[in-house]
Amino acid sequence: MEQQSSFEQTAGQEQQAPKEPVDVVAVVLWVIGELQAQAWIKMGLWKDPVTDELVTDLPQAKIAIDSVAALVEVVRPHLSDEQRREMERLLTDLRFNFVQRSGTG
Repeated sequence: MEQQSSFEQTAGQEQQAPKEPVDVVAVVLWVIGELQAQAWIKMGLWKDPVTDELVTDLPQAKIAIDSVAALVEVVRPHLSDEQRREMERLLTDLRFNFVQRSGTG
């Protein structure tokens, strides 16, 4: 009698688990989270987790912030009032810090 490896057993269990449809709004909110983290990193306010250093790259930070703003606009109709306020606070914080870091304020 052949024994299954723990990987094969786990894979079999995953195949039997009920499948949930992907919630696109949740995916977009995850991407927003990733982009906002990159914005803080590129503004030199958070250490880069790869290099463990503070490095400033404002053009890259601007792309990340603009991307967050565009995605927020897309999902805005699908968010709760609290989520909308949270996104507005996030964008305000990102933009304020960007202006401060770029010296254009």
